[in-house]
Amino acid sequence: MSGHAAIWSILELDSGPATLESRLAVGAARRRLEDARLLAGKGAYLDDLPAADTLRGVVARSPYAHAKIARIDATTARAIPGVALILTAADLDADGIKPIPALSAVKIDGTPVKIAPPPFELLARNTVRHVGDPVAFVVAATEAIAMEAVEALEVDYEELVPVLSPDDDAALPGYDIALGDAAAVEAAFAAAHKIVELEVVNQRLAGVPLEPRNAQGEPDGERVTLRTGTQAPHLVRRVLTADVFGWPEKQLRVVAPDTGGGFGLKAPVMREQGLAVWAAKKLGRKVRWIATRSEAFLSDTGGRDMRTRIAVAFDKDAMILGLRASVSASLGAYLSYFGPVPANIGLVGMIGVYATPAAHITSRARFTNTAPVDAYRGAGRPEAIYAIERALDKAAREFGIGPDEIRRRNVVPFAALPHRTPMGTLYDSGDFKGTIDKLVAFADVAGFATRRKESEARGKFRGLGLGCYIERAAGGAEEAATVILDAEGGADVLLGTMTQGQGHVTAYTQIVADRLGLDPARIRIHQGDTDAVARGVGTFGSRSLPVGGSALQRAIDKVVDGLTPLAAELLEAAAIDIEFRDAGFRVAGTDRVIDVPQIAKAFHARRETGQRLPGGLGADLSAQGTFQPVEPTFPNGCHACEVEIDPDTGEVALRRYACVDDFGNEINPLLVDGQMHGALAQGIGQALLEHFVHDEATGQPLTGSFMDYAMPRATDLPFFDLARNPDPCKNNPLGLKGCAEAGCIAAPPVVISAVLDALAPLGVQHIDMPATPYRVWKAIDDARNDKGSI
Repeated sequence: MSGHAAIWSILELDSGPATLESRLAVGAARRRLEDARLLAGKGAYLDDLPAADTLRGVVARSPYAHAKIARIDATTARAIPGVALILTAADLDADGIKPIPALSAVKIDGTPVKIAPPPFELLARNTVRHVGDPVAFVVAATEAIAMEAVEALEVDYEELVPVLSPDDDAALPGYDIALGDAAAVEAAFAAAHKIVELEVVNQRLAGVPLEPRNAQGEPDGERVTLRTGTQAPHLVRRVLTADVFGWPEKQLRVVAPDTGGGFGLKAPVMREQGLAVWAAKKLGRKVRWIATRSEAFLSDTGGRDMRTRIAVAFDKDAMILGLRASVSASLGAYLSYFGPVPANIGLVGMIGVYATPAAHITSRARFTNTAPVDAYRGAGRPEAIYAIERALDKAAREFGIGPDEIRRRNVVPFAALPHRTPMGTLYDSGDFKGTIDKLVAFADVAGFATRRKESEARGKFRGLGLGCYIERAAGGAEEAATVILDAEGGADVLLGTMTQGQGHVTAYTQIVADRLGLDPARIRIHQGDTDAVARGVGTFGSRSLPVGGSALQRAIDKVVDGLTPLAAELLEAAAIDIEFRDAGFRVAGTDRVIDVPQIAKAFHARRETGQRLPGGLGADLSAQGTFQPVEPTFPNGCHACEVEIDPDTGEVALRRYACVDDFGNEINPLLVDGQMHGALAQGIGQALLEHFVHDEATGQPLTGSFMDYAMPRATDLPFFDLARNPDPCKNNPLGLKGCAEAGCIAAPPVVISAVLDALAPLGVQHIDMPATPYRVWKAIDDARNDKGSI
């Protein structure tokens, strides 16, 4: 296995008296095994790989949001010494290059909805549809020469009027769908004691992972290797070969080196991946492209960009009778691969954790002259939960009850599980009321009044926000895993998921070490290489451990079953008397035991001498397991936040943030905490800071750098208080639910709830994200002008 390109193993562990095996038991909170290598600067990201004999690619991009391409003349650019190749749309047909397709995820009653998007070509043909749309790919000896050639390109444009809002009548149709029972909702609203209505906006966001997008094509005879930071190597291979180039799948190898963050925008197939492969094939040379940060702001897929109008009907006791919502979503200029997901599949989560008798949701998605919108950490679930949680806050105020009380009254009771929602999803587990109760105590909600008075004494407004969430996670296609035991007590573990910083190596190592009793230092995790790992789907939607880990568990089970006959021989007992527990094969009722490394050594010794081997395992002592989720998982929780607001500046300061979450079983709680910290930072960033803005007249991005796009910093965040109320998942053998998106989903409504609670004495009832100092100050100023000085 040493020839594989994507291999991780333990380089350094904490010292201590406990054994390696016990310190890496499943459920133990242990520091990440990957960190010693990465913190020592031994990571191997694409830009770290040797660049000898590698050409550099630079993309020429449109300066207009919408324009006709009247002419492209590359004569002068091609004459620059060092320029190796310039590709334009004129070359697409000559080489038989097809557009990148999108996931066929939009359905009504199981029937796919036909969408006619603008063709998502590797290079824009005839028309550019957003600032940053690629019009040419220049390959040269150095990046500087390639950039000089880009400047020398002569491109004539005929500017057109851009469309920036999906509500604009000129927006190209994407899809219109309806979910739920409209008649049942009408009946519920007709019987309502109170109807609460609200319009909320999930502003457009930029994903900005630490490492920008990248791609390197490497010719190898008739094959090409693509090295690229991606969340889904096998998906990239399949789409590029089958749909874009029309090649046999074996003609392309995809290798993901260390990848610095993804957040969804590295899950779909990128145009630049195709360009790097195409250029390398034509030139017979390595071609590397790495986005600059400015380029990333123009060309990365965006997130959110959705407006929701929600109405909830209640009876006189503040119990939900029905929910009605209409969604308006931007798809951007093209239909990116997972682009249909947020305003479609993601919307089913708008029911939240609440027993809602009837619901009806319509979604209207349109193409706009902005970079494509795709899955961004949460992909529709943050948008959906934001709408229902904001509506419940408004309802609580109108009924005169607390935000915790209105939620207690409406959550699905524990005894009612499994529960089928009116959107068709089946909640298998979760103590929703118990989680609220635990959060109220954990966050010291009872002591808030005292803390508010202390803030008021210092001239500050203080607010408390509380909210629940649930998300649909860990679904999708089958994942596979292979375990290969060597003769030295180690194992190679092959998985089709792909890490971008989550700690996969640690978690997968814990599963193998705990179950088989192997030395963790001898466990080698292989991901991200389509030659080494035959099958895979990828990492997104919190699926790696619930799906990939379950496949690994099944592979381990096959190893145990396959070794049992040999264990019986070695222990001189009948196979029926052998039991496997505590990582060893034991003769029932005795103290006779043999461990897995001993049996593996005996297995390989027999193979080398040609002796009979037990059936059920590969000749290399391997076993493969697969897992196909029948139902997704449903992570859930309840969060609370306290903010202080300076009435003179509008500055919002987070003072406390507490969470009680249900992620089911956990392989490593410390990894879960890390995922929560990152996701909460991103969710808080959306609530208070981040907004990707375009000029309304020209479509030019106005937040195209970190000078203008406000990212959360450590000083913007409090220490997070994290607790759990787990109810193991029933939908996979490990009982896991996943955790990666939870903070992004829960934080926005909770933070905005706290802001509005702080401003409630002024009569402020609504504010859109991000709640920047100016927006908050303006709300305060408007309220004071309406009421007089307060």
